[in-house]
Amino acid sequence: MVLEALGAGREIEEVFLDGGAEAAGKVRSIMELARKRGVTLTALDRRELDARSQTGSHQGVIALARPREDTSLKTLLETVDNTTDPVILVLGEVLYEQNLGAILRTCDGAGARGVVVPPRRSAPLSSVASRVSMGASEYIPVIRESPTSALAQLSRAGFHIIGVEADGECSHFEADLTGPAALVFGGEDKGLSETLRGKCDRVVSIPLLGRITSLNISVAVAVVLYEKVRQQHVAASD
Repeated sequence: MVLEALGAGREIEEVFLDGGAEAAGKVRSIMELARKRGVTLTALDRRELDARSQTGSHQGVIALARPREDTSLKTLLETVDNTTDPVILVLGEVLYEQNLGAILRTCDGAGARGVVVPPRRSAPLSSVASRVSMGASEYIPVIRESPTSALAQLSRAGFHIIGVEADGECSHFEADLTGPAALVFGGEDKGLSETLRGKCDRVVSIPLLGRITSLNISVAVAVVLYEKVRQQHVAASD
């Protein structure tokens, strides 16, 4: 995660290293990149490094970084080329940092351009979320805006608004997910609100064949995002 932050140009004030560990592999790469960027490197005793860790899983390296600047949806849309089948996620709620981190990791892998979360009822982009994202939080913008107004902007920008809900009109396999799309999800313990559902062009469902009637939100996001990726590849090869 520290290596990703340095590579992405994140403002890093200082990097703390385990003074008793061998400088090899990723640690060596971190040291070299930090020196190139003029970032201070400080060796600490392992116990002191443990005390500074907020996640309890630092692997011998901790970075003191400035918070990322907020990005607006308007700014993001100015960088999006609608000919590339862009996809943006809109979440009605995401309360757990682990879920936010997992969603960002999947978004990076699937080529999503950003994630919209409400200013309230959403987890912070904390050190825990960043660690779970495995560095994807450095590349995928998290936009804290009203999901309702975000969907209005996305619709005006030519995005197809697709909600995901258990009682959708068809499965996500049957729906056409190609083209610019905003994928809309509810939250960890609730579905789409009536307000968000009313903004959708169509609502799809994920088939569930067992006894449990829902998926973790980060899993649901991954399932639908990669179906969109599959459909895009099929369309491109025709």
